[in-house]
Amino acid sequence: MLLRYGAHNRDISSVLDVVKLMLNPLMMSAVAIYIAATLLWVYILTKIPISYAYPIQALAFPMVVALSFLIFKETVPINRWIGVGIIVIGSYVASR
Repeated sequence: MLLRYGAHNRDISSVLDVVKLMLNPLMMSAVAIYIAATLLWVYILTKIPISYAYPIQALAFPMVVALSFLIFKETVPINRWIGVGIIVIGSYVASR
């Protein structure tokens, strides 16, 4: 979400624009959090079975859809909300 927030409404027409964007403190923070999350994910995979971890990780999709609706005021069609509901139910069932 921070990557999206940092890149929102930015004009990227050259490599220099990309470099400037990536040196933005918000974007640098987002990349640092992404790296930390990846390291945490690797640690989690050493502790619990992957067949349990991935259904829980799948909940990231519904969270992103909900936050994009709430924060960025994106239009989310009903079929996507239905899909989100199916993912949530599937994650619940798979984690039991």
